[in-house]
Amino acid sequence: MVSDDFLPAMTGVGTHLKLVGPELVRRGHRVCVMTTRRVGEPEVEQWEGVTIYRVFTLKAYGFYQALPSTSKVRSILEMVKPDLVHHHYVGFMMRQVCSVALARKLRQVSTYHFGPEVLTQPLPMRPFRGLIRHLMKNFNNRFDLVIAPSKNLAVQIAREGVHTPVRYITNPVQRPPLGVVAAERSPGFTVMYAGRLGPEKNIGYLIRAFAALLKSVPEAVLWIAGRGPEGPTLESLCAKLGVSDRVQFLGFLDHPTLARYYAACDVFVLPSLQEAQPLVAMEAMWFGRPVIVTKAIVAAEEMVEHGQNGYIVDPDSVDDLTARLRTLAAEPATRAAQGEVSRQRARAYQPELVVDALEAAYRDVLATGGHG
Repeated sequence: MVSDDFLPAMTGVGTHLKLVGPELVRRGHRVCVMTTRRVGEPEVEQWEGVTIYRVFTLKAYGFYQALPSTSKVRSILEMVKPDLVHHHYVGFMMRQVCSVALARKLRQVSTYHFGPEVLTQPLPMRPFRGLIRHLMKNFNNRFDLVIAPSKNLAVQIAREGVHTPVRYITNPVQRPPLGVVAAERSPGFTVMYAGRLGPEKNIGYLIRAFAALLKSVPEAVLWIAGRGPEGPTLESLCAKLGVSDRVQFLGFLDHPTLARYYAACDVFVLPSLQEAQPLVAMEAMWFGRPVIVTKAIVAAEEMVEHGQNGYIVDPDSVDDLTARLRTLAAEPATRAAQGEVSRQRARAYQPELVVDALEAAYRDVLATGGHG
């Protein structure tokens, strides 16, 4: 498996690999991950039965980018002798590995975790969005299978010119650990967001809707978990709207701590403008929470049945989100009922079921003799 993020996981992609890798090992497979190397990390290590190979890395725009030489990639693949290579991150390392794997006639699979809009969020990268879209299409057309974590995304990928077979396999989500102690909270209605504090997450929209909610629900609280380049701007927006005392910026939370906040909030909101199948919303569902997402999220209708386990709102309408928050604040019974539906729907995201589907996909790729 090839990914710029793995251990410690800083993104949903890294979390994905942390769940499927050990499960594949438990089933008797040999799993190796090629990933980034940060200061103080060894070049090779073992974790949960997974062998980790770390390569030369630089940090750019807040993200670690693996920049391995062709010879380094070749040496790792010669040591591992894989039956199949699974790409999880678009970048220089994917290009290097793809080239060497093609020369070795290895089967290759990719998971389309995100599109070019996410990769080009930093302002200096935006002029390259069209080029990166073109490169992503070309790389995916070299692989034997493309996996999409959303049914809608699978259709979209094919429509954009990817001719490689595309298969839908959901992201996995870890079940809540037993005995999670909910985080301390005030008595008021508590809204939660978790994720990167980046422009694509549209968090200012959530803050404005929350500020409007406070006019009728003054005891409400907003938790914002995560870090990113928009942090100072969002704090300034809270001050401008006069809601700083009702908004808590929690910073980056490790998963056990994040679980405590999921367990304590009343509703989870993901206001993103660009997202495929967001793990944080799926995790909140496992904790039995109503989930509000925007219609801009590709998998919105797959995760949320409007009015049943949450709501799908218009990212251009602050009033729409405010109204949904106001409803949930006023109706505890609705929150409880929607939360239970969320919990039931989240069962489909169990890692064991995802790995069942992955094993089937791998077997099919190896059996068909390859795409290219």
